[in-house]
Amino acid sequence: MDRVVNVSDRASAAIHALALAAAGDGRITAAASASELGVSPSYLAKVLQSLVRGGLLSSTRGAAGGFELARDPARLSCLEVLELVDGPLPERECLFGASVCPKGSCALKVMCGKMAKSLRSALESTSISAVSASFKR
Repeated sequence: MDRVVNVSDRASAAIHALALAAAGDGRITAAASASELGVSPSYLAKVLQSLVRGGLLSSTRGAAGGFELARDPARLSCLEVLELVDGPLPERECLFGASVCPKGSCALKVMCGKMAKSLRSALESTSISAVSASFKR
């Protein structure tokens, strides 16, 4: 059976990196954040650059450089970040990758629709600021 919630590692890294920035002074470096998140610094740098292109971060080059939040984390939803990185959240009509039920309609279609609506609502109502609470010490 296919994964019910399919969030890419890239989207997860983006959400976590933004939350790290929000938990501090709004600034992060790829190296320090990668160490904290347990990912490759070069991989995270690419993710952070995509957030710069998407207008969620700004970047500064040089020894004192890094990345800074370009948006208020309290007004930035996890859904917005996920869709920036992965594209629109797909609608699932079946827990299998393709319907296996006779007559072409999934027996679990109603449940899948409710799950998709709940997931979208949860991602939309959870701000990066709320996620950052887990990083605050």
